[in-house]
Amino acid sequence: MSENPLDRYEVVIGLEVHTHLKTESKLFSPAPVRYGDAPNHDVHPIDLGMPGVLPVLNEKVIGLAIRLGLATHSRVNTRSVFSRKNYFYPDLPKGYQISQYEEPVVSDGWIEIEVPAEAGTGGAQKKKKNAATTIKRIGVTRAHLEEDAGKSIHDVAVTGADGTHIDLNRAGVPLLEIVSEPDLRSAAEAGAYLRTLRSILRYIEVSDADMEKGQFRCDANVSLRLHGSSELGTRTETKNLNSFSNVEGAIEAEIVRQSEILDDGGEIQQATMAYDVDRRRTRVLRLKENADDYRYFDDPDLIPLRIDEDLIEAVRADLPELPEQKRERFDAKYALPAETTQILISSRELADFFERCVQACGSAKAAANWIARDLRQALNDRSLEVEDSALDAETLARLIGLVEEGRLTAKNARDLLPELVTQGGDPAALMQERGLEAVTDSGLIDEWVQEVIGANAAAVESVRAGDDKPLNFLMGQVMKAAGGKANPGEVRTRLMEIIRGGV
Repeated sequence: MSENPLDRYEVVIGLEVHTHLKTESKLFSPAPVRYGDAPNHDVHPIDLGMPGVLPVLNEKVIGLAIRLGLATHSRVNTRSVFSRKNYFYPDLPKGYQISQYEEPVVSDGWIEIEVPAEAGTGGAQKKKKNAATTIKRIGVTRAHLEEDAGKSIHDVAVTGADGTHIDLNRAGVPLLEIVSEPDLRSAAEAGAYLRTLRSILRYIEVSDADMEKGQFRCDANVSLRLHGSSELGTRTETKNLNSFSNVEGAIEAEIVRQSEILDDGGEIQQATMAYDVDRRRTRVLRLKENADDYRYFDDPDLIPLRIDEDLIEAVRADLPELPEQKRERFDAKYALPAETTQILISSRELADFFERCVQACGSAKAAANWIARDLRQALNDRSLEVEDSALDAETLARLIGLVEEGRLTAKNARDLLPELVTQGGDPAALMQERGLEAVTDSGLIDEWVQEVIGANAAAVESVRAGDDKPLNFLMGQVMKAAGGKANPGEVRTRLMEIIRGGV
């Protein structure tokens, strides 16, 4: 028996992503789509399937579905059909879900993801200029429109009472279910695919894809087969995973569970799984239904959806620059490290912020370093997106300018950045107000350097003997004496000149 299941088995993964579309009303009713409202306050008789009501398709979802299809290199089908998917859950009041089955609105597309060069097998791959990563193409089987179900709440802390409570605010919210081909070969690839897909959805403003609000949920289909085999193994589906870490954790746990069964000579049953985050284990919820169990049939209340080619072309003309296009342009225009570019294009707003900052400060390298490292950390620490912060690109450019001019040390600039993120302000005014302007008086810097040299004879002798390790310690002592306001580069230069030159 192999200690690492991947030594014996190839993992085959396909993902089904349910993403809420960015609309003000529901898929077939005028009920509002809002988050945080009191339970059962955003409900309409159409969502509940009351007698005598008829669904009316929300026109906006058609354009949003087309946008997703074009952005994923898919075919937008000029004819698609709504079907009834029949099953009973307490939070599905009609007893059926209006979805699409044989004729979806979008099909046969692909998305490219970045994976480590040594990882992943199968699927179209091509090496990047940066040898550390590979571009892998993942097929998109289909994307179909459907309505969401309500929400069952079992948490006593939330409901204030025992038992299961039903909130139907979510019932009828428009979804796109985006189904990938089984082209993914690891949990890491699955995570990369989801991050890429979420970025695309947000770039093209099809969905906010806020995972905390349940707007971007994933079902992971996992199977194993012996290396070299072309026959797919029996798959399981782990449902309703709502974070990247949970998707990756569930896949890794299911790989272990299936490999143990196969190594013991058992057979995998097709089943719906749940993931226990605390125990990092998957467990069987129920044996998996097949399509026949849902008794799909065309919804008699909805005529087939027909999409005009002119509408498709109008949507195409309105598409923004997509992440993959932006990456290529950034590589050609700014020549930044691949990892930095990937951070900058991770959201449309961050990429736009970067370009405005470059225009204002004149240095792509400086802007990229400050945004990818310091600004991102300040935003993450406060759970903010760049568009929600009080800092604009021109203000960051002014802060960078103060550092480049030598008027403000990088350390003091980093100390000011969190305040600029949360409260805004003028960097130059804050620098003056706090007395942070860098010391440029060379005579004063020499005084601090001589003082530190005199107090640290052993370290000085080591530097004179050719050992530069104590130099950082000596620099720290000078910066401490200067209150952090001396230019580090000048301090280092004067230390070396005085120590080794005997000045």
